[in-house]
Amino acid sequence: MTMTSLKSMIRAIPLALAVALAGCGGGAAGHNPFDPSSIPNASPSEDPIQIDIQNSNFNDVTIWAMRSGQRIRLGRVTGKTDQRFRIAWNAAIPISFSVDVVGGRGCRSNSLAVEPNARVWLVVPANMGLQPCQAGRR
Repeated sequence: MTMTSLKSMIRAIPLALAVALAGCGGGAAGHNPFDPSSIPNASPSEDPIQIDIQNSNFNDVTIWAMRSGQRIRLGRVTGKTDQRFRIAWNAAIPISFSVDVVGGRGCRSNSLAVEPNARVWLVVPANMGLQPCQAGRR
């Protein structure tokens, strides 16, 4: 490789990086990830609700919101941490939660009625299987 071709390749790297990064930002047009009140794919009949998860278990868990038998994945919560989710929800439909543990027992919460802009909490017990998952409203 000659010195000229090496210099040309070094000059092309920032351009290639800029093009690659520009392609990463186009997923959700009009969605501001720093605005907690904007929820993508929300319909006019749904209002945002906030869900606070407290994972008292050492294992990572996947949290699902349950609506009329349909599972909606909220996300993963690392063991011994808390996490907050915001989703759009139709207030006419009660919410419950299903918790999956990789390689372990899961649990389901009780069903809760929600209103627009509700705050809901879920506690994943340290000893899943012997203690129930508990959910409530604030």
